[in-house]
Amino acid sequence: MEELIDLKRIFGAINRGKWYILGAIGLCVCIMSIYLWFGATPIYQSKTQVLVNQVDSKDSSIQAQDVQANLQLVDTYSAIVTSPRILKEVEKELSNKYSQTELANAIQVSNNSNSQIIEIAAEYTNAKDATAIANKTAQVFERQIPNIMKVDNVTILSEAQYSKTQAPVKPHKSLMLGLSFVVGALIGAMIIFVQTIFDRTIKNVDDLQEALGLTVLGTVNAFEPDQMETEKSFERRKIINEEKNRSEAISRIQ
Repeated sequence: MEELIDLKRIFGAINRGKWYILGAIGLCVCIMSIYLWFGATPIYQSKTQVLVNQVDSKDSSIQAQDVQANLQLVDTYSAIVTSPRILKEVEKELSNKYSQTELANAIQVSNNSNSQIIEIAAEYTNAKDATAIANKTAQVFERQIPNIMKVDNVTILSEAQYSKTQAPVKPHKSLMLGLSFVVGALIGAMIIFVQTIFDRTIKNVDDLQEALGLTVLGTVNAFEPDQMETEKSFERRKIINEEKNRSEAISRIQ
């Protein structure tokens, strides 16, 4: 049987179970904070840029053709950067400190649309190592291109710079904490939702009318034990006083 839960009941359930939401949020944020500050490995990034430049020519039409040809070669050059031939040479020149697999995972190549600039980024757990990998990759790439493509049209525009105060790019702490907050809120809301769906207890008159389909004509307030004892004591004192007054009245008449 389908059940319709109105907005009033939903907001009432959320209000009653708000501590579940707050508790779930606090737990998720706490766990994420412990992971970010004590468990996660910081990743640093360094970038260098190389230019695929046109061959010098006095003929402007030939110049334009060279530029267009270089633009078309950018994608090819981007693939060459991470090719085994380049990575093997980088590995060798870095004293075999990193394997080709590590270098392939660390190096990222990108370029903007219609741009002759290729950006080589290296990500590693140490900022100094990331800088060394990025710069060495660019240098080897520039030196090997004439042998591979038979044309010397690659120039290093800017080298990666190492800084002791460089901040890690991963993990994104603010993003991860925000995500844990949302996950905690969703978990708390799910707990409240499940409780509301499977809760069959009668909490008020509206629940009684909805469950039985009957109209409630009146209600009897619940009395606490202390309140009931107080009422009984009051009634006894009232009866005793009435009896005493009646006795005094009879005595005066006699």
